Amino acid sequence: MKEVGFDDDIGVLIMTASKAIDKTATLDMTTQHGLTGTQWRVILALSINEGMNQKDIADMIFLETPTLVSAIDKMEKNGLVERKPDLEDRRNNKIFLTKKSKAQIEPLVDFILEFRKLVTKNVSAKDLEITKEVLRKIAKNADARYEKITKK
Repeated sequence: MKEVGFDDDIGVLIMTASKAIDKTATLDMTTQHGLTGTQWRVILALSINEGMNQKDIADMIFLETPTLVSAIDKMEKNGLVERKPDLEDRRNNKIFLTKKSKAQIEPLVDFILEFRKLVTKNVSAKDLEITKEVLRKIAKNADARYEKITKK
């Protein structure tokens, strides 16, 4: 019988790295800036493209829309975001940053840039570029398979 090992499986390695990065970044962000993982991701997503609807934000930060909605509710109560009706589609709201959250963008970006240095120390620029390219190829291959399966 063939065996599948987990220690050297690319999917497991990707998930292990992703979880390690996520839990550490979230803990650091909560400790240093008082923001949850979802909150800082929403703020950064909106700093890139303010006025997105909740579904677009959820897609950008890899969350399910219902999970994001409750986070947006809390962020709105805390004065971090503001919902405004989408004039083109009344079923949707567009989400905007407040002055309070806009003031946090620069420190968040600084944090992320430092954190990236921390998690990539001892990794050459060449190795990082190769890794990124390989991960893009893997994602493209997986997406192609997903599309093939879902179109049947």
